Amino acid sequence: MKCNVCEIGCDINGHSNGRCGTYISDGNVVLQNPNIGYLKADPISIETVPILHYYPSGKFLQVFSNGCNFRCPGCVTRLLSSNRSLDWPNLSPSQVISIALQQDCIGVVSMLNEPAANYYLFKELATLAKEHDLLIGCSTNCYFTDKALKELGNLLDFVSVGIKGFSNRSYRVCGVSSSDPVFRNIATLIGMGVHVEASVVYYRGNEDEIVNVAKTLSDISSIIPMQIMRFIPFGDVSFELEPSVGEAERLCKKLSEHVGHVYLFNSPGTEMLHTYCPQCGRLLVEREYHGPMGSTLLKPWTEYTCKCGYKVPVKRIPSMKYDEIGFRGYRITRACGMVHSVLTCLGVSDDKVLLNLWKSIADNATLLKIESMTQHPCSYLKFIRLIASKAGLERKGEELISFIKKRLELVYSVIAENEGHSVYYCMSSPLFALNAGRMENNLVDFAGGYSINKLLDRDGKPGINVHPNFINQHNPKTIFISGTLSRPLYEFYSLCRQYDIEPDAVVEQRVYAIPTSWDFGSPRWILGLLYITDKMYPGKLGVDIKKEANDFYKRFYGMEFKDATPNRSMHRPSSRNWPRMEENTILLSTEYK
Repeated sequence: MKCNVCEIGCDINGHSNGRCGTYISDGNVVLQNPNIGYLKADPISIETVPILHYYPSGKFLQVFSNGCNFRCPGCVTRLLSSNRSLDWPNLSPSQVISIALQQDCIGVVSMLNEPAANYYLFKELATLAKEHDLLIGCSTNCYFTDKALKELGNLLDFVSVGIKGFSNRSYRVCGVSSSDPVFRNIATLIGMGVHVEASVVYYRGNEDEIVNVAKTLSDISSIIPMQIMRFIPFGDVSFELEPSVGEAERLCKKLSEHVGHVYLFNSPGTEMLHTYCPQCGRLLVEREYHGPMGSTLLKPWTEYTCKCGYKVPVKRIPSMKYDEIGFRGYRITRACGMVHSVLTCLGVSDDKVLLNLWKSIADNATLLKIESMTQHPCSYLKFIRLIASKAGLERKGEELISFIKKRLELVYSVIAENEGHSVYYCMSSPLFALNAGRMENNLVDFAGGYSINKLLDRDGKPGINVHPNFINQHNPKTIFISGTLSRPLYEFYSLCRQYDIEPDAVVEQRVYAIPTSWDFGSPRWILGLLYITDKMYPGKLGVDIKKEANDFYKRFYGMEFKDATPNRSMHRPSSRNWPRMEENTILLSTEYK
């Protein structure tokens, strides 16, 4: 039988559960697989979805399930949302509603996976939400059929639509034929009174596509906020597709000619995450980067009318700011990446191993422990032991720990006579300081340095916006730019000139971009520690960093360091396949505990 949920129109029969893998047929109708449920339910702030013009700071219960009808290259949620076994413990819609009420949430939002893959489940959830006076919304690629969308739209309050581009070509990359259904459905939702915000991924080379998206959205409605997701390459996607923050900011300014409110994500420190009056340009409310695809308000947004008389189109009620804990929103993908990175170093290249292991650690209590373990060099060794034990690869875990310990001892021997070097650690922009307690700053401490980030009076996720005076006042000798999200040094120095940031580190050009994934998440942080120590105390360490990197890559990835073409993936040493990945074998038998 043909599935009429989305425009792909899969045949559902005894041999096929459709592109999503989540539907069955009884011979008369297409049904949701009865094993489907919601895999996790956690409270988040709505800006984490992200939704910016609807109940700002509102506390919503985030849920996600199985499956997706698209096949987008470099998808950050691929493993968590699309490759799971359907026999995992799950939550029913009624259980989700109970949790939302217990947690004092004002609504529920489906995200991380595509709701078209669990359409009937989500309709049941939305119906129950209405019965309990809860708001309901979702993040979606919006490839529904017209009939399916109208049935669902009658229940929805808000939608975040992830647009892949303007042309049919941009959609064929994701395995579907046309962009037309998406723009048709956006217009339908607007006509039904549903609050809509649109996001589009910006990768280098698709600027014209995005401009055409902006023009089309403006034709549908002048009040749709447009979110630009600066492309971060994961999986097998090349680094060359990642635009710099400066390039993304210039594009956003161009888009503002067509759309009233344009926001830039995945760009720590950018001012283009704030809300400005489109008529007079006045700054109305400030936000800061809050992890992948997320943002957070710096203070409650209570005034929506500019002094010039312009009113920001916001649906709202006064709401206290909700501060999330742990891996919430898309940040949960970072936790999965950390686990994956250790398994890769242990010789595991089978996604099924990762997913079965993840099943045993995905509870919030364990994830909070993992978050703590991965913030310091010494406690990270406990994290390796935890993952190695869960995978039944204790011996390989100890080999990795031994390699790291020897380098820790080397650094420790050097710092005895070389302590006190002041450092500032930022992410992407000099105006975004990483939290004092993060791994990056603890690497500086371990190397005998002093991070001025320790003087910050608040934390963010993963850091906070700072004023140029903070950097100038504390005058760091060296500045490191995180390997998680960086930017070209010429852009960095340009920002320093623009904001009169002129500590010794800038004047003497002692600003260094850490190689990707060399300072957080992956066991490659040990290479980052050597790099940091060498830059702080040139010549004192007595090692060749490239040789150390080659030793690590050969031993734990089975490849030469020079052959690696890294991207932003924590677990992949290279965007291209590497020998150990191609073998796809596990040398030791695996038992899950």
